[in-house]
Amino acid sequence: MRNLLLLFSLTLTQLSIGQNANNLYATGDSLYKAKEYKNAAVAFATGIREEGKEASINRYWSLASNWSLAGETDSAFHYLNVITLSDKVNKVQATDIENDKDFIPVKNDKRWKPLIAKIQNQAEKNGYLQEEFVYGRKDGMGLTLILIRPKVSPNGKAIISVQSGSWISRYNGIEINTQAMEQYLKKGYTMFAVMHGSSPRYAIPDAISDLKRAIRYIRYNAGKFGIDPDHIGITGGSAGGHLSLAVATADDKMNTTAPDPVDRVSSRVQAIAVLFPPTDLLNWGGPGLNFVNAKQILLINKAWGPVEFRVFNDKTRLYEEVTDTAARSKIGIEISPINFVSKDDPPVFIIHGDADPTVPVQQSKSIIARFNEAGVPNRFIIKKGGKHNGDDMYPEWQEFVDWFDKYLK
Repeated sequence: MRNLLLLFSLTLTQLSIGQNANNLYATGDSLYKAKEYKNAAVAFATGIREEGKEASINRYWSLASNWSLAGETDSAFHYLNVITLSDKVNKVQATDIENDKDFIPVKNDKRWKPLIAKIQNQAEKNGYLQEEFVYGRKDGMGLTLILIRPKVSPNGKAIISVQSGSWISRYNGIEINTQAMEQYLKKGYTMFAVMHGSSPRYAIPDAISDLKRAIRYIRYNAGKFGIDPDHIGITGGSAGGHLSLAVATADDKMNTTAPDPVDRVSSRVQAIAVLFPPTDLLNWGGPGLNFVNAKQILLINKAWGPVEFRVFNDKTRLYEEVTDTAARSKIGIEISPINFVSKDDPPVFIIHGDADPTVPVQQSKSIIARFNEAGVPNRFIIKKGGKHNGDDMYPEWQEFVDWFDKYLK
């Protein structure tokens, strides 16, 4: 096997012409897991060569780390030096590179600290002005979002980026990774990175409610943020895509008598573009496969938290778990965007890989069929070989900004 892998590394460059960069990266990931670091580095290098200038910082990072693990110190520093000159690297990546255990073999090299300092300085130059706001409160805690302003002249339009994976909103400080937002910021969009009440403390219905509150808050404060309240788009991937669709397809029920003026405005958005979203939790991958009642499977996969539904009992003054399968299915219907598609929904763009092992592509196919039936403008790309990974969605992902340009005009 080792001889075969060595032969692969020697011939990979020759075979690179016409190869798919994503396939090469996938090969690199597999070789990394097999601890074949030199071969993994060659795969990543070939993928970067195929992708050209569109290759992300994460690809160079992976390449450098594999050379580090392979004991090829000079090669590792060569590609880390490439990062020091990039206009793509951001502060989050700079910190994560510094703390990456894969670089332990090179951290005693005298070049390490000066190079990390250069990466941090470059990230500082590349950074965007970010400011945190509390958009709501519950259970004595604040719900927060990050306003990210473009460096170019603002176009007066906003895009909400839902920070959610597996319905978990991870937040490591005010500096949000802006890599996925670059295409919007460069066109003058004002970005809002929204965190929601997160699994396992809060389930999906809570996250949907939080996101609606965030949209209302942004719209209510449109003047302060310098945006048009009628030009708000939304984007997200996986759980973030699901939540985006959930609010985009929901009926716009406003409480005009609410004590809080924020709750008196609309939570509607005007355009949506998402990656590989769950859409139908009662038909997961096919008719009748009920996601919300598959407790044992979800527990094994550590994915039960988002659907551990609880309701408040007025008598006990406690939140109690919903265990009845019929009641759970009813909630599953209510949180599945496919059940609320209507002709007044905003235009929708979805990209989903046909090799996604996490969210079946059927989830996107099904809701796109409903959008077509309702006459809602939409675009659907099935990414051949694409898995549950944003990097697999390039270059098509970069067309999201064109979608918002078209429908937030």
